[in-house]
Amino acid sequence: MISQSHKKAVLVPIIFFSWFKFPLTLNELKRYSWRRDLTEEEIGAVVKSLPKIKQSQGLFWLGDWVPERDLREKLAQKIWDKVRQWRWLFSYVPFVHQIYVTNTSAYNNVGENSDIDLLVIGQAKRLWTMRACLLVIFNIFNLRVRSMDRFAKFSPEFYLSDKVLDVQSLAIEQDYYLSYWLADMVPIWPDGEHRQFRQVNQWFKNDLPTAWHKPKLKKYCYLSVSWLRYLVEKILSGSWGDRLEAWVYAKQRRMIELNLRRLGVNPEVIANRDIIKLHFNDRRARVRDAIEQALNDLAGKVK
Repeated sequence: MISQSHKKAVLVPIIFFSWFKFPLTLNELKRYSWRRDLTEEEIGAVVKSLPKIKQSQGLFWLGDWVPERDLREKLAQKIWDKVRQWRWLFSYVPFVHQIYVTNTSAYNNVGENSDIDLLVIGQAKRLWTMRACLLVIFNIFNLRVRSMDRFAKFSPEFYLSDKVLDVQSLAIEQDYYLSYWLADMVPIWPDGEHRQFRQVNQWFKNDLPTAWHKPKLKKYCYLSVSWLRYLVEKILSGSWGDRLEAWVYAKQRRMIELNLRRLGVNPEVIANRDIIKLHFNDRRARVRDAIEQALNDLAGKVK
């Protein structure tokens, strides 16, 4: 008799990634198992007990759609080529501490209209100055997402100061999305190593114990801060920098409020001195509800 907890451990990743049209391999199912560290044999037994789970060529998914992993992974290579080509640019952005690629690009689930979502961690009391500089540089090099020009363009919509790195307070109830987001984020600057952010957020290892021990990493060489950035940071370290931070904060807040009224659908927008989270159509509640409904339909009431 297969336990309900084992069924949930296997179903949650299948349902979650199927919501984004991404079938999983057996090894990925093991990595993404929800709140359990299951063997491949245990996963196989669960899948056999659930006939609605579809299988083909070593892939598992739920729903009436045709997997396109080969195509999506080819498109993902273009995304990573773009990252490798331009990651040096972050060495010129004042007050940046670390950059991560997040969301679907992080696990190679790339479509023809996919952008490159970024988490940007910067220096406390200079977060808004950092964002202003980053957006200006992206605009100069035509690297920022525009409404009709998205593929392989950077979308920096989430910023944290090094003073506030724990994102657990941002979680909604039963936040599957946030845990998988944390599991798959890929560090790209200053190198390909996880730093303080992952340790501060190790609470998510209770949800994804196997993924916690197998983070997504790429072999990026360490890039030092440029002399120009160092000079700018020195100039803006005192009262001039404080005044500039206050000015760009007020100016950008007004722009964000305007965009919120114009673009907000299911918004999750935070814009304070330490957190900038600009998700004008937040999907986490919809993903959670879809997972909970599918769990009940496929395996009965599970906890």
